[in-house]
Amino acid sequence: MRSMFIAALGLALVGCNNTTSSGQWREVQATTKDSRFERAKAICNGRAGETQVMAGRLWIAGAMAANSTFKACMAEQGFVQ
Repeated sequence: MRSMFIAALGLALVGCNNTTSSGQWREVQATTKDSRFERAKAICNGRAGETQVMAGRLWIAGAMAANSTFKACMAEQGFVQ
């Protein structure tokens, strides 16, 4: 069960990964909208991951709760879809 979670979390993080086309990290100015967005995304991905872990065996419900947590966190950070 734990290995399934780790694999799913890895896939989720890969899907959310927003790197340059060459896969290299890039620097953004601390005061730009890009930097605020990237920081918010990192914080919210962490919170969503914690929610998924707390859900334990509730696989589908955990994924839905993690998604809700991510969206709520991003809204708290000032970003909406």
